[in-house]
Parts: sequence; C-alpha cells; structure tokens
Amino acid sequence: MHRLTGRIFEGDEITWRSKEVLQEIKIGYCKDCGFYHADPYPSEEFLKDYYQSYEIPCPLYIEERFRIARLLLSYLKEDSSIVDIGCGKGEMLEVLHKCGFKNLYGTEFGVLRNQSKRISPITILPYDVNGFCDWCKKEAKRFDCTILINVLEHVPEPVYLLRRIKDIITTDGMLMFVVPNDFNVLQQVYLEKNKTKPWFLILPDHVNFFTINDIDNVVERAGYQVIRKTVQFPLEFFLLQGDDYVAAPKTGKKCHKKRVAFEKAFLEVGKLKELEELYSGFAKMAIGRVMYVFAKPASSK
Repeated sequence: MHRLTGRIFEGDEITWRSKEVLQEIKIGYCKDCGFYHADPYPSEEFLKDYYQSYEIPCPLYIEERFRIARLLLSYLKEDSSIVDIGCGKGEMLEVLHKCGFKNLYGTEFGVLRNQSKRISPITILPYDVNGFCDWCKKEAKRFDCTILINVLEHVPEPVYLLRRIKDIITTDGMLMFVVPNDFNVLQQVYLEKNKTKPWFLILPDHVNFFTINDIDNVVERAGYQVIRKTVQFPLEFFLLQGDDYVAAPKTGKKCHKKRVAFEKAFLEVGKLKELEELYSGFAKMAIGRVMYVFAKPASSK
C-alpha cells in the first residue's frame, strides 16, 4: 500500500515520455516508503521493454568514476569480488580494473550489453537486477561489494530490491549506490524563484525520487546501516547564479566544464582529502545533485 501526502504532482507538472500509457500516474511523498515515487508504479513489463533501449542521458564522467574507485579502495582489497548491477557500457568496471581490482563482474540486459561484453577480463552476465539475484541464489554466489549506479531511481519498490540484494552480499561485504538527490533545498529555491515545474520529474525515466535526508531511513528499512554519505558537486549552484541549464540546456556543457575545473584544481595541488571533506560537508547540509551511499548489512560489525 502507498499513501502519498503533501504536494502531489500530476499531469502537466510532470515531464512525460509515454503520457498516453502512464497518464494516470502521480508523484508524491509516500508515508509508507519514506521517499517520493510514482503511484501507481508502471508495470514491470512496461519498464523492462522501455529500458531495453534506454541510455542514461548523463552518465558518470571519467573523473567521477576514478573518484568512486578511490573511495572503494578505502574499504576493499584489490581481490575483493565486486559486481556492478546495470553496468551499462561497463565504464565503471573499466576504471575499477585500471585501479587494481581483479575480481569484477557486471550485469546488463539492455542494448548496452554487447558494448560491456568487450571488456576483458571482466565477466558480464545477461540479467536485470531481479534475474541476477535469482542467478546468485541458484549458484550460491555472493560478492564483497555490490554497486548500483543510477539504478534505484528506475525500479518499482526499491526497498524490496535492496532486501534481495542483501542476500548476495558477503557477511563483511558492502553496498554502494548512486542516486540523484532530488527535492534538495537548492532545487526548491530555484523552483520557487522561477515558478516552474520540477525539471527532474520525468516519467518513466525515473519512478523514485530520493533526498539525502530520507536515504538513511530507506536503507535501514532494507536491512542495512549507512557507513558513509557523500555527494557530487551541487550543480544547482549554477542555476542560482544565472547559468540556467534548465531553461537553456546548452548552458549545461559550460557548467560541467566549470565543475570539472573546480575539482581538477584540488587534484593538481594534491588536496583530494580536502575535496572529499568539502563534499562530505555538503552531504551533511543535504545539498549535492547526486549522492553516493555506502552501507553494510545491519548484522555486520
């Protein structure tokens, strides 16, 4: 059962990809789930067909993939078993391999699987996330680290999915996932100032919308304990300074270059620790366009 409360979005307040199929869907904060989501969810059959040819419009850029690899190296050994569920073209796995990780797997069931299969010596399995959990159960396979990059915002009932994934993580293993930090205060300021609809509410590209303030409760309900939260650069800073990449999408490239230049400055002078401290501070303030969450099964020490 889902009970939406507070501000509910529907009709022209949402950006639609398949309005003729999904027009009855609304988006709101669910008291039962503890986050914003579509209600009712599109059918699993519809979503599976939709995602067969779907490509994420803004994948992680190369520097950010190396950043994730550095963070994982602070928790894992090079021979730790890692699986990237929904690995796309395999870009994250390639970087993990370059950084020394040796025991790597990926899953991809859509059109990108043939591109991810080119990566050697990484094993790519042809499953969606539920199919992969079934395969792990059949093969009695577990992993030291399960990665979900831009997955949880796309799947119905993500808490149930996280519970399933818990069963494929080793006793001392961990979960790392990446999701947008939607409805954050910088977005709210922009929306109120410009009297516009939330540009990030796009159906069915995303069916869940998490905030960094809500994510601990979501993870705990799934049986995990959060051990670290951090964020990407708060891109909404640009929106509030006049670089409106929502109203003028071409502005987005200029903003991205500025963000990359900002981070490279820290890299060039050997201040990556300080950059991570800055982003951890942003996470505590609940700002940052995308959040990175590291968690362990609750029974782990």
